[in-house]
Amino acid sequence: MALIGQIRKQSGLLVIIIGVALAAFVLGDFLKPSNKYRSNYVGEIAGDEIPIQEFNDKTDEQIQIRKDQQQSDKLSQDDLYQIKQSIWTQMVEKILMGKEYDELGLVVTSDELSDQILGDKPHNFVIQSFRNPQTNAFDPEMVKNFLGNLDNQSPDMKKRYLSLEKMVKEDRLSTKYKNLVTKSYYIPKSFAKLDFDAKNSTANIRFVAAKFTSVSDSAVKVTDADIKAYYEEFKYNYEQEEGRSIDYVVFEVKASAEDRKAITNEVNQLYQDFSTTSDIATFINSVSDNRYDSAYKKEAQLPARIAKQVFTDPIGTIIGPYIENETYQIAKIVDKQMRPDSIKMSQILISYETAPSGQGISKRTERSAKNLVDSLMTVIKKDPYKYQSIAIRFSDYPSAKEDKGEIGWLVDGDQGFSPFFKEGIDAKKGDIKQMTSPLGYHILLISEKTEPIEKARVAMVTRAIEPSNTTYQDFYLKASVFAGENRTFAQFDTAVINRGLNKRAADKLGPMANRIAGVENPRQLVRWAYSEKVKIGDVSPVFEDGKNYIVAALKDIYEKGYSPVEKVKEQIRPLVLSRKKSDYLVEKIKSNSTSDIYRLAQILNEKVDTATNLSFTARNIPGFGREYEVIGEVFSMEAGKVSAPIKGSNAVFVVLVDKINTPAETSNFTANIAQLKSAFSSKVTSNAVFKALEKKSEIVDNRLLFY
Repeated sequence: MALIGQIRKQSGLLVIIIGVALAAFVLGDFLKPSNKYRSNYVGEIAGDEIPIQEFNDKTDEQIQIRKDQQQSDKLSQDDLYQIKQSIWTQMVEKILMGKEYDELGLVVTSDELSDQILGDKPHNFVIQSFRNPQTNAFDPEMVKNFLGNLDNQSPDMKKRYLSLEKMVKEDRLSTKYKNLVTKSYYIPKSFAKLDFDAKNSTANIRFVAAKFTSVSDSAVKVTDADIKAYYEEFKYNYEQEEGRSIDYVVFEVKASAEDRKAITNEVNQLYQDFSTTSDIATFINSVSDNRYDSAYKKEAQLPARIAKQVFTDPIGTIIGPYIENETYQIAKIVDKQMRPDSIKMSQILISYETAPSGQGISKRTERSAKNLVDSLMTVIKKDPYKYQSIAIRFSDYPSAKEDKGEIGWLVDGDQGFSPFFKEGIDAKKGDIKQMTSPLGYHILLISEKTEPIEKARVAMVTRAIEPSNTTYQDFYLKASVFAGENRTFAQFDTAVINRGLNKRAADKLGPMANRIAGVENPRQLVRWAYSEKVKIGDVSPVFEDGKNYIVAALKDIYEKGYSPVEKVKEQIRPLVLSRKKSDYLVEKIKSNSTSDIYRLAQILNEKVDTATNLSFTARNIPGFGREYEVIGEVFSMEAGKVSAPIKGSNAVFVVLVDKINTPAETSNFTANIAQLKSAFSSKVTSNAVFKALEKKSEIVDNRLLFY
């Protein structure tokens, strides 16, 4: 009760304390940067927020397209990164350029779009998409036929066409915008004359150059004040982007002696089983690192180590086991045949509603399809020249009317056409063959064949020499102990030396960097280095990187803006040293007060050099490299005059102008105007306009928080 009484007595103070605490809590949250972008938005572009879900949806779509193109279920980390980078760039460009188009009122009308697709001069995208398979030339009739039958096209084909239409429209808008910018560029005649004079004026000069290297470093003194003054004068040269520098160690996991012994025993058992198995394909697919390849291959297509032996040893011979690229290989000669490399053929497809594929193109019954095939075979065998006209009239294959049934050259080993190729192996040129497929019945015409050569079918069992789970655990433990015992940069460095590890460095990594030597997934290291909690000198946890482990230490942080003078001090020192030497040489030259450059050359222990037909637009003075200041000064002088000392990039020059060669007077500057316009136009078409818009726009990029 006494305690409760004391609390009551101090209740006013408690209310104040609680009130202050609540206010601090609320104000603390209020004053913190908004967290909405961290959780929901990948960025903001010129005021338009980009939800992470929208970004991910576009990314997933492109990932699936890339997988389809590569015929792979998995993409590399680099592929995934490049896709995400591309999506971001496209979104930035679409928003920024879209705002420009809207502000200018640029549109592509439906009539204009139709003209770009069906007009006399169609867009290049359309020309590339609708080419005759036989001539590879653009076929406007294909466009008309496709659009006329658009409602009957598959959903995928419709989607592809709408994508094409969208690309045409966007490119047309971009062209209009770039034309507006390009046409706005005007060159006054006076500017054209200046350009003409600059490009056609030359000078003949003699000069003495006192090189900076002629002055010893000890002859001049560079102070911190000098470095600071230089830094302030040329501060714009030391502007930097945000960056992080790390040192890191890769614990490369390799198979131990025990692992190698275990794998060797396993391979020896595989050899025994491989020797006796009757179902080679099933055996290989169940035990080998690579699936069974049933293709017939010529000598040049086989591994060099076994190629000759395959064609000298009998069928059934087993070669190996042998090790190549840290992988055990066992080869078995399954068959040998004389086969052509390629066969050119045509087809007539007669489909029916209940075709095995479930995608019967025709509504006819299987019986009527078979009857039609028998009838057509009879006609074609009597008169093979009717094949193309029959293909155009009767074939159910979608492109038959355009390609007249021609498939083209089929390559041995192409799995997509292996049934067709098999039919043509023993056929002669001009033979007519009949076969069935999941689509229906096919009437094949063998048009051409390459000469048969000996090929072999070789079954390969492969087994990589890889670390065991125990070895992975051992290496992970080593990396973990290293990271746990060395929590500062100094400890990290010392441990690297003491343990004989190979330390690597990655300097000035940008927030979206994706290249670190020897690292498969560098993004995890970059995200760690940019974490708000990570400070200079911190050591990372263990990162799993493919089959390896990595531990990193944050060496330096570079904030966006200007590099602190202390960090660029050693870069500036030699520049200030050269400036001091140039001042020293200027004073030395002035103290001799001679206008005779030959006398000056003797005093300086240098020689008099010459340069003839030196152009105002030249970058270099022969023998001295880039000397813009000197060249500019030369063309401001009169012939016969000797210059005051001119501070160059590598020396102090005193120049005597012998002659300024000016071009003949002209009032026709058409060529110069055309060159200047062309140079400007090339910048516009090279996306320089978008880059300029991007630079001036406010863009919040939060991608680092998501990947």
